Amino acid sequence: MSDLENEFGEGSFVFETVMRVRHTEIGFGQHLTIDAMVALLAEARARFLYSKGVKEINSDYQGFIITNVATYFVSRAKAREELLFEVGVQNITDNGGDFIFKVTRMYDGSDVARAVMGFVAYDYRLNQEVPLKGALREAVELKEFAI
Repeated sequence: MSDLENEFGEGSFVFETVMRVRHTEIGFGQHLTIDAMVALLAEARARFLYSKGVKEINSDYQGFIITNVATYFVSRAKAREELLFEVGVQNITDNGGDFIFKVTRMYDGSDVARAVMGFVAYDYRLNQEVPLKGALREAVELKEFAI
């Protein structure tokens, strides 16, 4: 898991969103719990896809399904801290890839966590993986910006 520390390049992230840690997301140790962090990562992913015009399931009954999540905590977050979630995509294949996340504190920029969420394109009507194509592929492919 410590490989997540240095795995991401600065150009890897293409979307940012800010979320505040709610009191209900902290545990007995007064820190953000692992399950709450995974929920925040899922929210950041949903906001990223929404910004790209991708619905959870499109009119063809296709969407993304998460296959695995790896999270590395650098430090613990407390209630009411505002966290910056940076989102990107790596390792795109014919069927899926990885959403990558970098989480930092807004007030000082210190690291909180790194995470990877593996995904595949999925057809909910056929109940199987499908090739990553069309609008789903366009949403996750990183394109060079040119003037």
